[in-house]
Amino acid sequence: WNFVQNEPDHFFSRWYQPEREFLEQRQVLLEGPDIENQRLIWQRKRPILHTRRRLILLLPETTAGQDSQPHPLLGDMAAAFGDLSPISFHIDKDEQSAILASHFQLPAYTSLPNRRLGRARPFLHVRSAHKLGQREEETLTSLEALLYYPYQWVFRHQIRLRKSSILSIVKEQTLMGNLAHRFFEKLLSQDIRNWERPQVEKFIDQETMPLLAREGAVMLLYGKEPERASFVQRVKYAAWSLVQHIRENGWQVKDTEMPLQGKFLGITVNGRADLVLERGSEMAVIDLKWRGARYREESIRNEEDLQLVLYSKLLTEDQSWAHTAYFIMEKGLMLARNNRAFQQINAVAPQTDFIEANERILNRMEATYRWRMEQIKNGEIEIRCEQTRMSLEEAYSGYPLSGLLEMKTGDAAFDDYRTLINLIE
Repeated sequence: WNFVQNEPDHFFSRWYQPEREFLEQRQVLLEGPDIENQRLIWQRKRPILHTRRRLILLLPETTAGQDSQPHPLLGDMAAAFGDLSPISFHIDKDEQSAILASHFQLPAYTSLPNRRLGRARPFLHVRSAHKLGQREEETLTSLEALLYYPYQWVFRHQIRLRKSSILSIVKEQTLMGNLAHRFFEKLLSQDIRNWERPQVEKFIDQETMPLLAREGAVMLLYGKEPERASFVQRVKYAAWSLVQHIRENGWQVKDTEMPLQGKFLGITVNGRADLVLERGSEMAVIDLKWRGARYREESIRNEEDLQLVLYSKLLTEDQSWAHTAYFIMEKGLMLARNNRAFQQINAVAPQTDFIEANERILNRMEATYRWRMEQIKNGEIEIRCEQTRMSLEEAYSGYPLSGLLEMKTGDAAFDDYRTLINLIE
């Protein structure tokens, strides 16, 4: 007998009193909570009252993915018989009940040897490398994967091993980032040139409930009020901060979620810019991020902001470069290489000429791309992670890497292929 509580956790009628009166007038008599409760009490005893020889009560730890609650009769049995441990057996514990062991052949534990999956190797060697050719189109994300973690590019875009589309609730931080993007997209589609802070906050308030109902329903759950209020307050602060940066530096909103397309070594590269600004003949592209201020700041300082550089190049049709920046929505913080686009910020590298920096980064990207494609052409797919770092350094000890991007030393931040490369022990 499955000895768990599977009764409803409420004892309220599903019918309103006016509905019951309406039905009673038409001779339709409904059971009330009192009768339903009496039936539950009667049903609780039936398995025991029908037992003739032996009754085994099974109480699993979980039922339907949730912790199980014992049947209400367990408390009655403990009150009637006292200590139930002599006739209880916990299948996950080593000790066995002597009484039960004399009547039953109880299951025992068997030690299984550990089987290691192996360690990640620095390279995968592919015999049919001619099938792994250059693609006609790339996105900014796929191009960055090829440059830093080529095995991901091969698995995802050549072999086409894709993550299954299982429906799930996204993590809270991811949800906040998605919602904040939508708030900013709606706000920046308005004519905000003369808006003051109360108007910005009023707009956010007006959009909050409709947006959460459509795209963030979990934020409306009971008990989520503090998180919801804190999130909306941060969005208001960040929105006003961004509006100030745009207005005080003479920028105007050109577009949001703007599709971009251009060429990189003859390959078509597609992207989508979160926010594009214009000021006379100047352009600026802003990448909106919910969090990660320290990581983004380091990427600018180390000249590793590859996507921003490509955004800048794709946005301008001539040889000029657009200004670039990250805007961290969680903190209302603008991060840029210098102050030429936004005067009031603490620039990451204020003395650096952003055009020269962009050209250096682009040249390194092109050299790294050629190197990666040559490796793949020769059937060598690099597996870059913490475990293979020393092996890769040894393998490249005689190779001139000075003109390439500086390679990562750790595991990829988001990797769907950890098991395939033996990274999970």
